[in-house]
Amino acid sequence: MTAPQGKSVGIDLGTTNSVVAVIDRDGAPRILTTEEGSTLLPSLVWFSPDGPVIGENARAGLDHSPDVTIFGSKRLLGRRFDHPEIRKLARILPYELTEAPNGDTWIQLSAGRAVSPEEVSALILRELRRIAERHFGGAPVTRAVITIPAWYDAAQRQATKDAAQIAGLEVMRLLSEPTAAALGHGAQRGADRRYLVCDLGGGTFDVAAVDVDAGVFEVLSTTGDAFLGGDDVDRAIVENLVRDVRQSRGLDVSTDAIAIERLRLGAQRAKHELSQHATTKMHIAELAQLPSGKAVEYSRTMRRDELELWASPLVKRLEAPVKEALRRCGRKREEVEEVLLVGGMTRMPAIRKELARIVGREPSVIPNPEEVVAIGAALEVARLDGTIEGVLLIDVAARGLSMSAGNGDCEMVIAQSSVVPTREHRLLATRQDEQVRIEFDLWEGESPEAANNRHLGRYAVVDLPPAPAGDVLVLVEVTVDTDGTVRLGATELVSSERLTLEQIFHAGLSRAEVTRLQRQLAEAS
Repeated sequence: MTAPQGKSVGIDLGTTNSVVAVIDRDGAPRILTTEEGSTLLPSLVWFSPDGPVIGENARAGLDHSPDVTIFGSKRLLGRRFDHPEIRKLARILPYELTEAPNGDTWIQLSAGRAVSPEEVSALILRELRRIAERHFGGAPVTRAVITIPAWYDAAQRQATKDAAQIAGLEVMRLLSEPTAAALGHGAQRGADRRYLVCDLGGGTFDVAAVDVDAGVFEVLSTTGDAFLGGDDVDRAIVENLVRDVRQSRGLDVSTDAIAIERLRLGAQRAKHELSQHATTKMHIAELAQLPSGKAVEYSRTMRRDELELWASPLVKRLEAPVKEALRRCGRKREEVEEVLLVGGMTRMPAIRKELARIVGREPSVIPNPEEVVAIGAALEVARLDGTIEGVLLIDVAARGLSMSAGNGDCEMVIAQSSVVPTREHRLLATRQDEQVRIEFDLWEGESPEAANNRHLGRYAVVDLPPAPAGDVLVLVEVTVDTDGTVRLGATELVSSERLTLEQIFHAGLSRAEVTRLQRQLAEAS
């Protein structure tokens, strides 16, 4: 007798905050609340001496243990340590980044312990799962639709699925955040429209052109900036506050991790206040300590125009992705019928003003920009479960895929913006007599030059039948699923027999590591 299937939820795994939503019995979406009564769970994990602390309670770690209190881990998922933006982050984050054996970015907690971003994200997902299980009266939650930036690459998508598996969740679908926002906004219930969804959260900026026609959501194009978000605005504020502390107090706190973290938290609060008011008062009772032991107090008034000046280089970066999204779908800005703003950073007046200028129309004000994505995820759960009918989602590949064999050029296999799911094939042949394996590389990108693409992995088709050079032909099958996950298969062309594929190099965690971490986290629960 099979065990009953667990409950399903919609999850927005965010850079700054995460949200979990369900569909009530009456069919209405509901955002679930944390034990503190908030609909937002801070995406924050403090590795305290007594074990990991997640969410609001982890803020205590920011105050005295910023080196082991991890925020913004979503930005590290699926990222190589040598990525220029990761190198930049490594210089300014209060916690230490380190290079994993395969070149990925991990987090160094102590001399003998490093954790992957997948493990940190898994702890956040597990906490969201607990919130949902409390709502369901203790019934197990085992499945989820998880939203991701539309511009996520294959490695980031796989890392998100690995984090979910470690947390004990089966991913029903990875859903792009702009698509989820349009669904959560209720676009399928209104007039058919040509939407442009602009999603600016804590860590990423996503743009998607989405057409809604009789319940069919068709994503025409997606672009974005993977390193543009509220965290970057906070950092710009902190840089200017450090300069102000130096000038007004004669104190250099640029290398004081605790002082920087207190300034960052103060910057966050001030940023939120300045979305509603022209000025706000910042006060930090104990910014730092002098050698004498005396605490240094820091207060100043911040103005909205000051914030806008400091953030202006970041605000200007909104334009390029918007124009690129329109270019890819062959649409003029005048043809956009509604602009949806999603993500907490779209509350900032300067952001709204700039996007209105770029698109040439005032955007729609969504009352719950931090929650609408999770609502869309919950509605997608209901759609997949068959409790909502008349809605169809058509998505596209955010990036193209290419393949190379030997020292040859990269050959495009799947074009960017191809409708997913999609499947393509490439033919490989042996080049030597009695050759029993063929190695090839998979790349993300469409350039014939490997240096311009991102290496996803090296694979080998093994146990080939011995034969003269060129007599063995292998058909490699590349599939991109609806959630952007890449799968490979291989067949011997003449016999049509399936062949064994070995992965020689891969980004992210191995299947064995994911299974081990899943078991380890389950035992610790």
